[in-house]
Amino acid sequence: MTFLVLFWEYFKVGLFTIGGGYAMLPLVTQIVTVRGWMSERQLIEFVGVAESTPGPFAVNLATFVGSTVGSQTSLGVFGGLLGSFVATFAVVLPSLVIIIIVTMLFDKFRNSKFVNGALRGIRPVVVGLILSAVISVAAKTVLPNLDFKNIRADGASKFNWVSLILIAAFVPLSQIKIKGKKIHPIFLILFSAALGVVLFGVFGLQS
Repeated sequence: MTFLVLFWEYFKVGLFTIGGGYAMLPLVTQIVTVRGWMSERQLIEFVGVAESTPGPFAVNLATFVGSTVGSQTSLGVFGGLLGSFVATFAVVLPSLVIIIIVTMLFDKFRNSKFVNGALRGIRPVVVGLILSAVISVAAKTVLPNLDFKNIRADGASKFNWVSLILIAAFVPLSQIKIKGKKIHPIFLILFSAALGVVLFGVFGLQS
């Protein structure tokens, strides 16, 4: 039953997520917290892992969550492998089916005013979902005790100033151009990973 629920929930994520991996975060956050699969803090940590490992962000995150959910069953390690496969397959299945249909009917819908109108309506909502994900992840990174469902004064009791400095430094750093080209995201990811090892691993700063 767990794997059927996992498939259904991630099928819905794949079906209703428009705009890339970060647009799926609000929906995934709601699903995993309501189902009790993991805490919001754990999900944010998974986001960091999914973003820094090779492959599409949405697929990586689905694989990690599926593995965690599956390993909590009586099947153990095998359940983790099965869960990762189920979640990954479920999240890409809607896109696969839709893109096949769109490819077959592209010429008929390319100039449709209804299709173009629908896409224009979806666009600002996608921007809003991505901004929501960015704000949520940034807030939980800087204020680890913050709970959006139950905002209290002690939610700001722990302030992660190191993460705030890193965010403030890497945002402009990602926009800097050297010889007319921006710094490649791969170098920024590797640089941030090295900084994390030094700051949090060697010097033992609190994250």
